[in-house]
Amino acid sequence: MNVKLFLAQMEPILYDKQANLEKMHRFMQQAAQGQADLILFPELCLTGYFTRDRTAELSEDETGSSIQQVADWARQFKLMTVFGFPERRDGLIYNSACLINHDGSILGTYQKIHLWDEESKYFSSGESFHVWDTEMGRIGIMICYDTEFPETARILALKGAEIILAPTANMSPFEHAQSVQIQCRAVENQVFVATTNRIGTEESTRFFGESSVADPFGKHVLLGNQEEKGYLVQIDLTDLNMARRFPKYLDDRRPELYANLAECD
Repeated sequence: MNVKLFLAQMEPILYDKQANLEKMHRFMQQAAQGQADLILFPELCLTGYFTRDRTAELSEDETGSSIQQVADWARQFKLMTVFGFPERRDGLIYNSACLINHDGSILGTYQKIHLWDEESKYFSSGESFHVWDTEMGRIGIMICYDTEFPETARILALKGAEIILAPTANMSPFEHAQSVQIQCRAVENQVFVATTNRIGTEESTRFFGESSVADPFGKHVLLGNQEEKGYLVQIDLTDLNMARRFPKYLDDRRPELYANLAECD
């Protein structure tokens, strides 16, 4: 089965949801023109990254006007859509990603588990990993810093993920680390991993882009540059079977010996 992924490497405008929605709409139009099946936006692309004391004010739940607008466009363009936003849920605020089906139905949201630096001042940490059954295979989501913890992708793979999507807001000087980590998470779990990283500067932080897709052999199918740009890439899910013939990483694990991994501080 072939899946066309579109990575929308954009520069969000801090606090300006309307401007960011307009930019997202343009990328969705471009993705539809390329007959993409799925579009992946960066982390917190709806609001920008350093929302700080305005985070709660800018947050929305699944019924929020911005989320519903993106859902309408997903239905219009017949495009599965994943994008980052500050989510208001059960009285808490999360750094989340929303997964919308190509018919505009909201399949669910994922709340970032590993919070970077000062994110914990403004966001609560998520508590569970999700994998969704879709027409394009089994999809898991991790957000930016989650990628740097091998356990995240491994749990998603054990839950049956075939494609792991990572909305990201990664900054210099971590260009090399991002590239290697996406390849590692793919090869060690024998899945496809795609990240869309934002660009632009907020405060003194420069976000570098270089969005990428790695196949289950750990090879880059795509490695982008540092410009605002959309990337269209086609992946073949039959590669999963080829990659998993040998070595059999998931089958050859020794989980009975790993208990102290979680016990160690």
